Amino acid sequence: MKTKTYSVSEARKHWAEILAAVEQGEEVAITKYGDTVASITPPSRKKGKTSPPPGFMRDEGWQIEMADDFDAIPEGFEDYV
Repeated sequence: MKTKTYSVSEARKHWAEILAAVEQGEEVAITKYGDTVASITPPSRKKGKTSPPPGFMRDEGWQIEMADDFDAIPEGFEDYV
């Protein structure tokens, strides 16, 4: 697969086109004075999977529990509220 290359000024003008190309699986390089300063690659996706991978406390069986008085003002802090 050939990488498309845009200069920084071209990238500003064609940002939507660049994102569409990456979305279609292409890699894009952004150059400044002829040197590559950034590479944009599509995320790796498993075939058939459309949701993002699980993250912290997501789809991992974690639960958050809060005490009944979680919003109570601690003793001695009344003057600060």
